[in-house]
Amino acid sequence: MTAVLEDKYEPRRQEILAASLQSANTRGWGYFGLTGPLAIGDNSYAPRLMKKAPVEDGADMTRNIQASASKKGASTDVYFQFETPLANGDPYQDPQQMNRKGKLWMIDPDAAFKPAGAIKRSTNKLGYNYVDHCDSAKDPKQIREQYKDFMPPRQIYTNAAKKGGGGVFTKGVLFGWTEDRLFVEHVPDDYDAAKKMRAKDLEEHKAKLQEPPFKGMHYGNVPFANNVDTYHYDIPTHVPRDKVPEDTSRRLQHESPFRPSHPSKKGVPKGLMGGIPEYIEDPVPGGATRKPPPPDDAPPAFKNGMPHKVCNPMPSVVTNLRNMRNERPSSFARPVL
Repeated sequence: MTAVLEDKYEPRRQEILAASLQSANTRGWGYFGLTGPLAIGDNSYAPRLMKKAPVEDGADMTRNIQASASKKGASTDVYFQFETPLANGDPYQDPQQMNRKGKLWMIDPDAAFKPAGAIKRSTNKLGYNYVDHCDSAKDPKQIREQYKDFMPPRQIYTNAAKKGGGGVFTKGVLFGWTEDRLFVEHVPDDYDAAKKMRAKDLEEHKAKLQEPPFKGMHYGNVPFANNVDTYHYDIPTHVPRDKVPEDTSRRLQHESPFRPSHPSKKGVPKGLMGGIPEYIEDPVPGGATRKPPPPDDAPPAFKNGMPHKVCNPMPSVVTNLRNMRNERPSSFARPVL
């Protein structure tokens, strides 16, 4: 037979339910939030401090077997004993060990000789022996007598390069279109050339299109007639304006922030600890004065030995205008066409 367990909290639940039904329509304070989780206050997994029980007088102090913590690593004091490898005495051998060749003995004792360094291999595949030309040992007199009457074959002949520029435009110097190689004649360019070409292209494009359907350019959202004819009304309305009824609802006065009854005064004179300081006259009587000009017989003013800007007392002779004109007369010549 199954025993029925009584709930000891059932009367308390009924009492709370009855009290909540009586105060259902009563205005009161409430809190809307989230209940705390059940994990708050649960210390089942927390470590517990176990205090040793006090030792009584005459108690048996016999201790059980105790062992130290296990050691880690590959040191000698970790293992119980060392075991020999299982490969010792194994008849199996690697193939390279079984097929290993013995020492190679040469019949000719000089056959195993190897010279020091890499052997030089010739790149001459034709088999001709190289003959040193000895160019540096030629006799200049002999070479002159040998090639004195020798005329080499004629090569490409060109005119000497013409010099110009820097204001002197010599004919035949510039890369022009005419025989004189002068400047190309300036042809003005229309500023609206791109705009005109674009308009011409659009005009040719529209001429090839079919007749498009009717399409208005107005955005809409307005009546067909004007606003005065549509919304005008001779009889005035809402004059005077309709009276808005007063708010007679009972609003709950919530808590407001704290405001002191006597706030601190604001302003510079009110914020000073000792009040407004006393007025002190100007120590210089008569105010600021201008410095009088120095007399005519006054000594010269002091000059600093190290000025901020140091000029070159001896400019370079290369920048002299006359020297520059002598070195580069073409740069200072007037342009001649």
